[in-house]
Amino acid sequence: MSRNGRREEELIALLGELPVACMLLREADHTVVAVNPVFEALFGWSASRMIGRSYAELPLWSSSRQREDFRRQLLTSGRIQQHETHFQCGDGQTRPCLAYVEQVRIGDQLYQLATAHDMSERSNANQELKQSEAKFAALFIDSPEPYVLFSKRTAKIIEINHRFTQVFGYQSQDVIDRNANEFGFWRYPEKRPAVIDKLMREGCLRNEPVDLVAKDGRVLNCEVSSNFILVGEEWCTLSSFKDVTEQRRIEARVKHQAYHDALTDLPNRLLLHDRLQQYLALSERHGLSCALLFFDLDHFKRVNDSLGHGCGDAVLQEVSRRLQERVRRADTVARLGGDEFVILLTGLSGKPEQIAEQARANAAELLEVVSAPMQIEGYGLQLSCSIGIALSSEHGNTPEDLLKHADTALYGVKASGRNNIAFFEPQMQVAVSQRLQLETELRNALLEGEFQLHYQPQVDACTQRITGAEALLRWQHPEMGMIGPGTFMHVLEESAMILETGHWILEQACDFIARLLDQGLIATDQFCLSVNISPRQFRQASFVAQVAAAIAQKQIPVQCLKLEITESIMIHNISDTVEKMNELRDMGIRFAIDDFGTGYSSLSYLKRLPVDLLKIDQSFIDDCTHDGNDAEIVRAIIAMARSLKMELIAEGVETAEQLDFLKQHGCRTYQGYYFSRAVSEEAFCVLLGPPATR
Repeated sequence: MSRNGRREEELIALLGELPVACMLLREADHTVVAVNPVFEALFGWSASRMIGRSYAELPLWSSSRQREDFRRQLLTSGRIQQHETHFQCGDGQTRPCLAYVEQVRIGDQLYQLATAHDMSERSNANQELKQSEAKFAALFIDSPEPYVLFSKRTAKIIEINHRFTQVFGYQSQDVIDRNANEFGFWRYPEKRPAVIDKLMREGCLRNEPVDLVAKDGRVLNCEVSSNFILVGEEWCTLSSFKDVTEQRRIEARVKHQAYHDALTDLPNRLLLHDRLQQYLALSERHGLSCALLFFDLDHFKRVNDSLGHGCGDAVLQEVSRRLQERVRRADTVARLGGDEFVILLTGLSGKPEQIAEQARANAAELLEVVSAPMQIEGYGLQLSCSIGIALSSEHGNTPEDLLKHADTALYGVKASGRNNIAFFEPQMQVAVSQRLQLETELRNALLEGEFQLHYQPQVDACTQRITGAEALLRWQHPEMGMIGPGTFMHVLEESAMILETGHWILEQACDFIARLLDQGLIATDQFCLSVNISPRQFRQASFVAQVAAAIAQKQIPVQCLKLEITESIMIHNISDTVEKMNELRDMGIRFAIDDFGTGYSSLSYLKRLPVDLLKIDQSFIDDCTHDGNDAEIVRAIIAMARSLKMELIAEGVETAEQLDFLKQHGCRTYQGYYFSRAVSEEAFCVLLGPPATR
């Protein structure tokens, strides 16, 4: 073997060890001398298929143009460097490659060594990159959220998407190649550096709150999220802007509602407590004092009962307006609920007596402001109020203590006649404790069955025969004995225990009627038991159903039950009152107006309502035989009842002279001490007498 032959074999052997696809061609005739195993594996062409073939006959070429391009480069320079191309594979596919051809001399022979590097992964990566870029562009442009692409280096805008234009109104020509400050995008430009610094420091932003300005001047509350991304060879900032203006508005409204009264928009108890706590901490450092004025409107319940809750709400709004106009901006007017208001007076200073005088003077002015006449829904009203005062310098240094002591002082004012001002005094706490104790004992009385009904006879003035009775509540206290309603009825009303108590009274009265009938002590058409109904009880939506259920449960004749209502019930929500009374009247139940002449009723109400009977109040009966005015009032009521074809009962008849006066003027039925006090069931049955004597 020649020397050239040995070297050729050595080179071929070396090619077999190389990890890259190699092909050796003889330059003289451009025929393939050898291919290595990597070549065979990469392209799927066996060595036997390749060796001996000329350059032009190789199956690698995907086109004649590709083949000629290679030939031209070789003829021109004798070599090929980093030529990107696609070679045909044995399975029919093409493979992207980076091709090199170098001239090699072995002895006196020239060869061409061709190597091919597989570029499939790079090609796939490039394709994926292009697809990714196209996908990003599509997502960017069509995203439902506003997006902006900034240059990281210059902070200028490179691109915006459609949604950005829709939300903020800026077109591409308004913003591209400009930074956000140049077109007034930030409402507070001074805050922008801190946000950018955070982005640079942390590498991203997540829902950062910012206020931005739209092209038309609208301010939008937004949350910006930003990331750095590589676009081509440039680092950029991709930012999305979420418009949360409506969300912030809702959150602000919810927060406002949590700390403000719905009716008056005044601070509520929570906000008052917060401000009071803050001021107490501040005043301790600066040697200042504050006063807490706790007040409510005197007899406000009468407004609600007589004129309705709509009118009552309007009164509260007017009082709120007056108070806000009177106090300083540094002070706080709060509504705790119902007709209870609290005013926090701040910045009081001086000696204790000077601080007290400042608080008293302010309270006196507020008393006058609230008491001024007001026109509400066509009604001319003039209300008074009661104010209790607690001072931080003397009565407590916590919100809880000041509120408690101001409330206690208010209770003291109300207990001593209302329409006044009082500072907290320690002994006042005793009265408050007694009231709380009374409420507790009343709740226990309901549970333990300590309440009883007593019955005051209603009598025919001519025959002295009992024609009915009024059921009256008594409390058999385990320690104090029998207690009349004057001691506790107002507490039942104010605490809403009257609802449960009133239901119990109604059921007990029906049960008593049933037992009287069973014993033969009364006749269905000759006796009627009156039950007092409180305004609060009557206003229940279920009231008619409660009455019907009590009657049905005891199976009593409806004509044996009469409901006594006050004039205030008649006026409150007249349409609801008429509807309920008509429903009960259709069942056969009769109505009496209690304490007639002391309230707000008018002939128009009496005409509209199914009222059967008027009860002349005891205040007119007391002096009807001595006072000409009272006598005229009684005569007028009797005449009016006669003209309206209503029955009459006179309350509180205690003397024969009073009875004679009533009989003389045509009032035939009465009740009062002259005949009998209210007595127990057993005593009442004795008054009725045995069945045989009736």
